[in-house]
Amino acid sequence: MVTFNIDLVMIVLAFLIGYLDDITGPQHYHYQDKTVNVYEKYQCPKYCEIIHPHFVYYNSLTNGIVIDESLLGKKIKEKKNQRKK
Repeated sequence: MVTFNIDLVMIVLAFLIGYLDDITGPQHYHYQDKTVNVYEKYQCPKYCEIIHPHFVYYNSLTNGIVIDESLLGKKIKEKKNQRKK
């Protein structure tokens, strides 16, 4: 019975960590025909030429890419996998 309780606690803890990571991590948005990651802690440098969703923010202390919040489009939500019946 103790093993079952420990396993249950570990499963709940794993789901909680994943949920918190989704909430506090970078958020994907549409911005001027591109996909960007709005993230305060890191921004891609202004000269970034790599083709990927850039890390951006509304103001930058790191001299990174800055965007206009009013031009930010809809938030991109990942589709959840549906189980086949």
